[in-house]
Amino acid sequence: MLESVPPSTVSRAIDDPRTQSAHLATWRRGLIRLVTWTVVWALLTLAVILINDRDLETVRAVFLLLMFVSLRPLALSAIAMQTVRSIDMALGKHPWQYCPAVRRAQGVKMSGGITVQIKLGDGEDGRTSVLKTGVGEDGWSPVMKARAPFRWRRWTKELESGAWFAGDAKSGGVLAPPGGKALTLVTPK
Repeated sequence: MLESVPPSTVSRAIDDPRTQSAHLATWRRGLIRLVTWTVVWALLTLAVILINDRDLETVRAVFLLLMFVSLRPLALSAIAMQTVRSIDMALGKHPWQYCPAVRRAQGVKMSGGITVQIKLGDGEDGRTSVLKTGVGEDGWSPVMKARAPFRWRRWTKELESGAWFAGDAKSGGVLAPPGGKALTLVTPK
């Protein structure tokens, strides 16, 4: 069973054991991808350098092409690790807060992520946030960009009925479904 109320006993979101587990799994996944694509690129580069025979020019050209094609996943892996690092920093600064809802912002496009708005409550029932900085009169945050480390355009429907948020509405933070899993970086527009 997922808990909708974030743990109140921890002063930082990263101190929650479930969050630590999710963060470590995300970090490992990113590191494995980065190391794998770095090794692939290095081996392809080495093969291109070592092939000097005239009879193997076609093979060398294929390896050269593969070397350049492997640069894209290598770069995406490096960007994913930067996102994981930003998630780590936000989780280390802020506690989890409960948000009654998160919605996709309609009519606004942003590269590298999904546009979202977070509903921060008034704190009266102990489940909602008291951090109201940067929130409009209707209780929704300004439009922000949400980006998961490995799938930038992933949207979790579960967030629409409540989420955990570590951060503030002005500078962004980390968004997760109740339970602290599937960490998503949220940054201002």
